[in-house]
Amino acid sequence: MKVTRHRDKILAALREWFRIHKQAPTLEEFCAELGMQPRQKATLQRWLQTMRGIDVEWEDNAARSLRFLTSEPDIEPGLQIPVTETLRYLATGLVEWEKQEPMNRAHIPKALRVGMSRMHLTSLLSGDEQAPSSLPEFFNWAKKPVLDWQPAAEIKHLSSEVTLIEDGLVSDFALQWQVTGADVEMQVQEKVLQDVLEYCRVNQLEEAYRALRKLIIECPVLPYSQYRRLLSSSQLRPLRDFLLQMYVDLVDLTSDSTYHFCPRCKYVMRRRRDGTYNCRNMTCEQLSAKLRLPPQASIPKHEAEDWKALTPGVHRYGTLPGLWEIQLAETLTKLGVHVTLWPEIDQFDLLVEFSKKVRWAIDVKDWSYLDEERLRKVDYRFDTTETFIVFPDERNDVLRIEVERQRLEPELGGVRLKLVSEIISQAKKLLEKKNHA
Repeated sequence: MKVTRHRDKILAALREWFRIHKQAPTLEEFCAELGMQPRQKATLQRWLQTMRGIDVEWEDNAARSLRFLTSEPDIEPGLQIPVTETLRYLATGLVEWEKQEPMNRAHIPKALRVGMSRMHLTSLLSGDEQAPSSLPEFFNWAKKPVLDWQPAAEIKHLSSEVTLIEDGLVSDFALQWQVTGADVEMQVQEKVLQDVLEYCRVNQLEEAYRALRKLIIECPVLPYSQYRRLLSSSQLRPLRDFLLQMYVDLVDLTSDSTYHFCPRCKYVMRRRRDGTYNCRNMTCEQLSAKLRLPPQASIPKHEAEDWKALTPGVHRYGTLPGLWEIQLAETLTKLGVHVTLWPEIDQFDLLVEFSKKVRWAIDVKDWSYLDEERLRKVDYRFDTTETFIVFPDERNDVLRIEVERQRLEPELGGVRLKLVSEIISQAKKLLEKKNHA
């Protein structure tokens, strides 16, 4: 039977599907993958029939049985190693190595070891075994353009002249790509959030960005079937490569016979030595007890094998602060105020609109101490009537906002410091005044 002109499009879509998903698509899912409407299922079925026995095959009356007949690369999501993450490990490790005293440089920083291992594994998976396998080989490689390493070609707009070592010193590129902090792995995982932000700003993907932010806040752990649907949704499809980096198999993240989840943030909990479980975040523990939040349903290990979870870095720097942002947005919305989360692709956290003339810009900060340098980086928004930095009341014992703002606000160019309760109270007063006007 003659193969239709749609063959290449179908094969490309099927390759992309199996790059991400473990199971074959249903007809409805494959329609969505191809950008077709559900009513076009019959058309897609006719196209597939022209390819049956040539490129693809399936079992009649058996769901998810569509498969390639030709030899196609079988890429499991778990085997994908983001090149950007590998380069961040390498850059961080090089910066740490350079800072060491010459007599101590026999000790290889953990970040450098992790980066070299990931680099070698990436090359093996791609069939290119030319990655450096020893420290001398790596230092020789680091003096050459990064793009000489074939997997790095996926990084857009990377200059062909960029190296990790330049004139015997760590290059500016490496300094820009390094991460800082006590937990290098978590810091590298956090960087994907910055990558998403930059990608969405360049491509003006405001709704996709908002959908992703809400997803990682509200669903830090989710069944694979739900994850699969989200990856194929029209809203999140442009960001699927980032989601593949953010979510990992739950059983690979931690091993347990039964998996328990935090009542507040819904992330997988850690098992204590005494057999009890606690959240990785102390604030969650305290609020769960204070608010008497009911426990989340646990799942046994055999079910957990079909679940996905955020990496700890994305949970720490994306989920946890986002909980406060969504909570404040929901509270203000219930008062009757129009609230937009992460407007202008996250120029700030909340745009609160009482009217065309009265608009607030709010940045929510969940800090354990007042970082004055970071406070000064929040710009006053001249297109709004007020710009606030808002802190959870639960942090006030440490932050002492009422006292500290008297000292700090004069230096912040009009930006004001508030507690969540104060913002809600001020919003209520504004609404009462508006209603009685």
